[in-house]
Amino acid sequence: MLPLLLCASLAGNADSIWGELGFGFYPGAGQKAAPNGVLYDPMFRLLTNLNLGTSDRYMFADSVYYTEKPQPGVTTNKSQGKFDFTKRQYDFNIGGAFALPWERTELRFWAYSQSNINRGTSTVRPSGYKDGFATGLRFYFDDELRSDNYVALGYFFTKELVDTAGDAYKPSFLIDLHASSPWYERWRIYGHATAYGQRVDGIEEIDTQLGVTYQFKSGKTAANFFTERDFGTENDPKLRRVLIEIRRSFRGE
Repeated sequence: MLPLLLCASLAGNADSIWGELGFGFYPGAGQKAAPNGVLYDPMFRLLTNLNLGTSDRYMFADSVYYTEKPQPGVTTNKSQGKFDFTKRQYDFNIGGAFALPWERTELRFWAYSQSNINRGTSTVRPSGYKDGFATGLRFYFDDELRSDNYVALGYFFTKELVDTAGDAYKPSFLIDLHASSPWYERWRIYGHATAYGQRVDGIEEIDTQLGVTYQFKSGKTAANFFTERDFGTENDPKLRRVLIEIRRSFRGE
């Protein structure tokens, strides 16, 4: 309830809106762990990022919708063959951010929800989800807040996440590093890594995105070519995927 009230306050004082829309395709083989603990091969994803507020305080909402590649016994429409897909996962975060007196530093809080939208063995409805609440500090390396270069430290207060083996665990700390640097003309080198801690055994998982981004002439549309890797600890599997994505940014006063 408190995060929603704070978000409503931020929205009431908003003077601008900005964000991104994206469509990503996974061309090769590669697995991802669903919130219900089952590994699957993603086919494409839809991404949205919406921000509402001012430069020093704003509300944000992020969502990612994943589909699964067709498999024997899972394909929903055999007549579509390899072009068919199954609805699989929906992740949603909502929260707020405040600029702190220290230069280039933000306080952030958010509620997260990761939903499994595949029925699995049930013939009636899907089951299996993860949700909770977290907070953290984000420090931007550039002078401008909300830039592409930052490091963040956070902590999960509640609930569970799923590791690369599909096992649920209680998360603790969060370390997030995001970097983008010019390479050649409209090309940029991109890297993003997130480490998740477990309340008992230290780091449980590290998720990474590495690749390049091509910025189109308009400056609002970009093509991303990424390799995604999820590194589990000890004997957990290491999951790898290739992602090709188009993103479109927007901004309005």
